[in-house]
Amino acid sequence: MARASVEISRVAGWRWVLWSSLGLVLLRLVYARQVELAPQEAYYWQYARHLDWSYLDHPPMCAWLMALSSFLLGDSEMALRLPAILSSAALSCILYSLGTRLYSPAVGLLTAIAANTTVLFGLGAVVMTPDVPLVLAWASVLRVLCELVLPDGRGPGRFGWRWSLVGLLCGLGLLSKYTAALLPMQVLLTALVTRRGREALCTAHPYVGFALTVLVFSPVFFWNHAHGWASFAFQTMGRAQTMDGFHGYLVGRYVGLQSVAVGPLLYLALLLTAGLLARQAWRGDARTRLLALASVPGVLLFTLVSPFHWVKMNWVAPAYLGLLVAAAGGAWKLRHQHLLRAYAGLSTGMGAVLMVAMYLMPLCSWIPFRERDNLVSGWRELATAVQRHLDSSGKPAPLVVGWGYKTASELAYYLEGRPETQSDSALGGDGLAYSYWLEQVPPARDAIIVADMRQPLRDAGSRLDMHCASVRELPPVTVHRGARVVTTFRLWSCQGWRAKSELARRQAHSTRADER
Repeated sequence: MARASVEISRVAGWRWVLWSSLGLVLLRLVYARQVELAPQEAYYWQYARHLDWSYLDHPPMCAWLMALSSFLLGDSEMALRLPAILSSAALSCILYSLGTRLYSPAVGLLTAIAANTTVLFGLGAVVMTPDVPLVLAWASVLRVLCELVLPDGRGPGRFGWRWSLVGLLCGLGLLSKYTAALLPMQVLLTALVTRRGREALCTAHPYVGFALTVLVFSPVFFWNHAHGWASFAFQTMGRAQTMDGFHGYLVGRYVGLQSVAVGPLLYLALLLTAGLLARQAWRGDARTRLLALASVPGVLLFTLVSPFHWVKMNWVAPAYLGLLVAAAGGAWKLRHQHLLRAYAGLSTGMGAVLMVAMYLMPLCSWIPFRERDNLVSGWRELATAVQRHLDSSGKPAPLVVGWGYKTASELAYYLEGRPETQSDSALGGDGLAYSYWLEQVPPARDAIIVADMRQPLRDAGSRLDMHCASVRELPPVTVHRGARVVTTFRLWSCQGWRAKSELARRQAHSTRADER
């Protein structure tokens, strides 16, 4: 009878998760049509337009998914965000399955609910970034590891297919974001500290899985080999060069962003859970070792880095997955304590309020928000103003150059005909992935330069004189969220724009002439 009741509750839980996920998918599809693309989404859409094995600052998975969705459904905001919406629904199901496997169906439900009521995972469900496939792969690896290393797990299966599945998922995670480099190490450590894991390491199955990881990740190796290992250098030495000592304010920014990401009360609960997990894992429990190794190292790593480098809100997302499951397990175990139950409800409710406010902010100008940080409003308004200058410039239309990948990408998406645009690389700066697309821009043409005052072109005079035969400043464009001013853009008309490669050729010619 007890067994039957567990099965019934598990079936009921699955029914609830599936129906609620379907409802959220429909709501998010409607919402995705109403809000302009975030700059990162527009940038990854540019990735998708320039399909490649990989890219300078990220692996290719996000671009491949957007390209597939775009091929099937077009380039609308909803189509480009569809992979994120579907991935979020899949993540809810995996978190439910993970919580049920480790604790109970009730814990699985609490985990899925908690994730969907945070800014990080709830709002992230409609913003397509590399983190979307990353967290899905991360959670999936955790779920499969349950069967491989826990005492009551189902084992590797015939021909060790579950180890191969772990390898495949690790490879997909690495194709999504370089943070997934922690995944194979996490799997190895989990195997080393669990009896069944150590036994598995004496077989060929884990090594076949690792070989599959390398094979799946190989497109990124191919791209880097062809481009001087640029991406690996960017993510290692490039990141290290941006660290210039200890800055206490960065710690405050880190804690503040994480408090917004999951809600301040839940953030405190997750930090407490990390400490409890580490202690319980030290005592030898396989379940807590699995969750601790999946979460505590990541939280610790980014916390230690935070005084030296700006840690963005989404970077810590994978580490929260195991903590959410463990926190839900602890909350359910102590559910009869009124104070703790009230804290759990309040923390989830506060996270939900923050998430809903962030959802509504672009649509409701009365919601208070620091407009400098509002990156999803005003792009259509800017594109309309720039389009007027393009229409009055004759043929061929000038090249549009956005100072900063955000402005360049948004204009590429919202200008009529979605033309090729350029970024800092067109003016001798670091254009990130745009530097690899510069050769696709025809030389010796006019250009319109657009710079966001949130990221001003400080050396505009010297830089524009170097790359333009003549320059004329155009009227600035101020964009709004309702009646609120978001930011102002400066515009210049650049006559006779010269690319960096052409400048290099002219300088080399001038040097040879001087030598003669």
